[in-house]
Amino acid sequence: MRVLSMIFIITFLFIISSCSSFSIYDDFDLDYNSKQIFFLSNDTNNRFEAPYYDAIVELRRDYPDAFNNMQVLVGEKASKYSKLFEIDQQPAIVVYYQDHILVKISGNATKHEIIKPIEAVFSDESPLSVKNQ
Repeated sequence: MRVLSMIFIITFLFIISSCSSFSIYDDFDLDYNSKQIFFLSNDTNNRFEAPYYDAIVELRRDYPDAFNNMQVLVGEKASKYSKLFEIDQQPAIVVYYQDHILVKISGNATKHEIIKPIEAVFSDESPLSVKNQ
């Protein structure tokens, strides 16, 4: 009888655990319905970040609504998102929309290399699949 009770409990726990829904949105601050901008900063080595800052300032001027909710990520939070977005180098900037990375730029890049693909996404309302690494 004891063995039967144990089997019942294990089966019940297995069924309950398999029914729980896991969503990427549970662990990350992602909004499915809006284009989101993430800037991942390398707080230990920021020698490549100046072009990113310059690009962000210029893009914020041209697309203020898009950049009002930009998330700046540093430290462990940046590492966590780096894994999600498959980024090997920081600094990086990512535009994310409806489970898709529309733009991904990482590492050493010029201001123009950063601005061009992001402008393409925000100047046209249809999501573009632009990736750059």
